[in-house]
Amino acid sequence: MHLRIDNLHKGFDGEKIIDGLSYSLEDDFFLTILGSSGSGKTTLLRIISGILKPERGTVEVDSERLGFVFQDDRLIPWLTAAQNISIVAPESNPVEFLSFVGLKGQGDKYPSQLSGGMKRRLNIARALAFNPDLILMDEPFGSLDVVIKDRLIDDIQKIWIDRKISVIMVTHDPSEAARLSTEIMLVRDKFSNIESIHLGNPIERSPDEIDRIARNLLSRMKESSSFVQ
Repeated sequence: MHLRIDNLHKGFDGEKIIDGLSYSLEDDFFLTILGSSGSGKTTLLRIISGILKPERGTVEVDSERLGFVFQDDRLIPWLTAAQNISIVAPESNPVEFLSFVGLKGQGDKYPSQLSGGMKRRLNIARALAFNPDLILMDEPFGSLDVVIKDRLIDDIQKIWIDRKISVIMVTHDPSEAARLSTEIMLVRDKFSNIESIHLGNPIERSPDEIDRIARNLLSRMKESSSFVQ
């Protein structure tokens, strides 16, 4: 798996969001794009996925099966939770993936019958059931309670290791980045200034080290003019 971004440009309504970004990674990475709200992280993720087209520049990613966990719900309202999985992954076992994200016994419920956190977990289950070699995740833990979030972080890390997939995650939470990432792209000033941080294998990180990394990342974010109090 490789990701190569070369001289990428993108703007909206005359406002430059991404201005000449170049970046590359190889092998089975867990890249976190970290920055404050409104810094353009989701725009970059959607360009990588092919949903958005850049004004200039190129993105090369050699994924054959790409899964996407959107920030907003993309569930089909007239299908049950299990059917929302099977429609994108017909050969999967929806019960297995629902259980994996803590939704055991919820397969017959419709999205309108699920809480916001349950919908978020269903979105993650659907992306995993597609058996991707690359998963793009846009604020995947945003509406989850602490217990479910903690367990899902562990489970996603295990999937990354066991299945040898690559992950690109967008978040504004430095603690998530510190816990999961092999690499961090710290966004400053809407991609006019990024910092590349190599962390290595997250499995080897102790709780104290995770806390130290998270505090350091938060400090660096506060130094950026794009940081929002």
